[in-house]
This record gives sequence, structure tokens and C-alpha cells, in this order.
Amino acid sequence: MHTVMVIDDSMTELIVAEKALEGAYRVMLEQNGRHALEWLRKSSKMPSLILLDIEMPAINGFEFFSQIKANPKTQGIPVIFVSGNSDTATELEAYQLGAVDFIVKPFVAEILKRKVNLHIGILEDKMKLAGQNVTLQEYNEQLQDYNNDLQTKAAGATQHAQHLEYFIIGIITDLITKKDGYTGIHSKRVSQYMGILLRQMMKDGTARYSVTDIDLILMSAQLFEMGKIGVPDAILEKVGKYTPEEFELMKKHTVFAADSIEKFAYLLPDSPFITYIYQMARSHHEQWCGKGYPDGLAGPNIPQLARIISVCDVYDALVSKRPYKKEMTHEQAYTIINQAAGIQFDPQVVQAFNKVHVDFYDISTMDNKV
Repeated sequence: MHTVMVIDDSMTELIVAEKALEGAYRVMLEQNGRHALEWLRKSSKMPSLILLDIEMPAINGFEFFSQIKANPKTQGIPVIFVSGNSDTATELEAYQLGAVDFIVKPFVAEILKRKVNLHIGILEDKMKLAGQNVTLQEYNEQLQDYNNDLQTKAAGATQHAQHLEYFIIGIITDLITKKDGYTGIHSKRVSQYMGILLRQMMKDGTARYSVTDIDLILMSAQLFEMGKIGVPDAILEKVGKYTPEEFELMKKHTVFAADSIEKFAYLLPDSPFITYIYQMARSHHEQWCGKGYPDGLAGPNIPQLARIISVCDVYDALVSKRPYKKEMTHEQAYTIINQAAGIQFDPQVVQAFNKVHVDFYDISTMDNKV
């Protein structure tokens, strides 16, 4: 059985790759490029193929590739580069270095498996070339034809999946708005804030998401309060302070959402859409200090998207007028968020917020009334 080594600092992508390839191949997972290099240097058994992420800390994929190609022991291993960056320049550089293929993340399990099957098959056939009248040029032509056909089919499948995801998001958002007008409008505004903050963090290098993922993340962000559909109207519409019992029930909206997502997640096992919604819906009330809910997560154990949307959620709540409270000024909200850095909020998120807070103000003044 052939061994495929997958090197990616994203555990989510590693799990998707393992699920796609298990059974057909031995799959080695590695989050750290330096550890993978060390293993390759010491091991007597080499993988048949390497799936290599480009954007990794410590040592990136291009540097890793250069090192294994400089070592006679590993230079013959075919490498498929994978990247969340789908621009032509990155893909061209990968091929110029000598990659056998290039796959854009997030992984589509079936496409990943087909590409690996193809290159393992080519590897096996090359071993037989000496006794056959088949040239490497013919293999390369077959490979190009296959890739062109695969890309056409993948583009259609991806577009259909995206339309389905947006359809689902639209329906649930509409239902949330019908049940609780404030929550519906609040969720849409929070999504706008999140777009500003997420892009700033990507610019700063403190958040690492594919540009192609941004639209899906921001659409998913509109569902972060979806669990409130399960909260009784009497509690949602109450004017005044909650009793301890009422507050405990309100807090369950995070779990209501997460439980529903988990119940049906098996239908879309490889969907980033599910991952994004789950993280934000379940964990947006977690706190950096560990005193949030529902799981009491602390620091970097809180999913990053939840840490980002938490700041957006609180900002909008502070500057919005409600029947039971007056709206705060932008300056007051800015001060409160900064005072909570390292306590309630991720300091890196607050640092990015400080760079774009004027854009938050612009959105809040457009329409912060319900």
C-alpha cells in the first residue's frame, strides 16, 4: 500500500485529507514542516507522494520543497502543492519549482482523492516505462487532459454547493429576523463589522484564511445567533433584567445552535460552511480569560472566528439603542472593548479593531436602530 504524507498547519485540512484517502493509502499527517523534514531525513521508508501546504509558519512549502529536492534521498518524491491562495502567480511558481500538481484549499475530498489516485498511478506506470513504447510526454498530455476535465467538473460542483449554502443561510436569516427583528438586524450588522476586522487581521498576518473563504465566512456570520430561534419569545422580548433562571435559558442559545449543526453535519462532512457556523454559533460568548460560556474555553483554545465575532457582537450591542437601555457613543464602546483586551477579548483582535474602529463607527451610524 502506498503512503501519502500530508503536511499542513491546519488540523481541519489534515482531517479532511485523512478521511478522503484512508483505506486506499497509508496516510501520514504532519502539522510542522520542520518535523516532517526531520522524519524524512531519518526514515528508511519514503512516502510515495507528498501533499504540501505552501503557507505554513517556521518553514513554508516552497522552502520545504527546495530542501527535499536538494537531498538525493527525497528528491524523487512527487509533490502536490496545496494552498488557500488561488492566484495564478502562486500556482505558476509551484509548477516552475517542479510540483506535479496544485490543489486549492479548502479541500474537496473527491477531487483530492482523484488527484492522488492519478499521480500514484503515474508513479506506478513510470516504473514500467523501460519495457514499453510509452513516453513521458504522452503521460503528461494525458495528465493535462484529465486536469482540464476535472477542473471543469469541479467548478460546476463548487458553484452549486455555494448556491445551496447561501440559500440555507438566507432562509435561516429570514426566519431569525421574523422571530426577533433586533437579532436579525444585529446579526447582519455584526457580519459587516466582521468583514472589516477579518480583512485587517489577514493584512496584519494574525488571521490566515483564503480570500475565497471570506464571503462564505461573512455569510455564515449572519447565523451566529441562530440558536435564539430555540429561546422562548417571552425571554427574547423581555424588557428589563433577566432572572438567574431566565439568563441560564438565554445562554443555551449557543448550545441549541451547536446541537442542531452537529445533528446534521454528516450530510456535509467536508464543508467549511459547517465549520465556520459551528465555531461562531457555539463559541461567540467564550472569553479570553476562560469565564465565558458554554464551554469555558480560554485564550487560543477559543476558535479564532469566534474571538473575532465576539468583539463585533459586543460593539454593536453597546452602540445600539434598546427598549431597556440607551445606546453608548462610539468612544465609550471603544474604551470598553480596549479595557477588556486580554480579559474578555483576544488582544490581537482588539489590536486590529483599533486600526479599523472608525469604519465600525461609519457602519453603526448608517443604521443602528431597529
